[in-house]
Amino acid sequence: MLYAGIFAAAVYVFIQYRTAQAIQKVKALEAIRTKISSDLHDDVGSILSGLAMQSQVMAYTAPTEIKTALNELSDMSRDAMERMRDVVWVIDSRKDKYENLIDRMRVFAEKNLGVKNIAYHFEVRGIDGKKFINPEKRQNIYLIFKEAIANIVKHSDGTQVNIVFEQEKGHLRLVVQDNGTREEQMVSDGLGLSNMAMRAKNMGGSLDAVYENGFRVELNLDQNKKAVSEN
Repeated sequence: MLYAGIFAAAVYVFIQYRTAQAIQKVKALEAIRTKISSDLHDDVGSILSGLAMQSQVMAYTAPTEIKTALNELSDMSRDAMERMRDVVWVIDSRKDKYENLIDRMRVFAEKNLGVKNIAYHFEVRGIDGKKFINPEKRQNIYLIFKEAIANIVKHSDGTQVNIVFEQEKGHLRLVVQDNGTREEQMVSDGLGLSNMAMRAKNMGGSLDAVYENGFRVELNLDQNKKAVSEN
């Protein structure tokens, strides 16, 4: 009995030690991710912002033959800055919760649909905002959402968009649907749809894009199923 007690105590101490080590490694990794995201935002972000502003200012007084090139440079710099913000957001360990993903989706919808005067309704069901979400999954879901919204902005003649993001019994579902009448938007951006389907597959899910009383993109994920990247 004495030896059994000593052995049990030793096992307990060992488990606690390894757990503490694992926690320290996770915290160290989170600190690295936070530092990288902050450095990217501060250093690269300021360079791109400055480039966009300077090229725009120069375009005001530039000769006609280079004015277009300067305006294009300004637009490209702003686009690169927007993409960099997405990368920073993905890397930042402080954004690893569902509420962070949902907030960013709402902001993107408002920024892009609002400018086009397209009304939208965003509904979240059954999702615990405080729950952790894998950074890669967070990125893939967001980029699928961005592409779906961008497709509507570019090609749809609709006036209303309904967005549903829900979870039920381990099943995660995202639906983006408009009330447009243009079926051609299904094929007008084939590469975008292919990329969305690929991202869904990498998460172990599926993506459907159909025209039925409007254009609908639907992402389905089984939370209990391993993603391709985890195999």
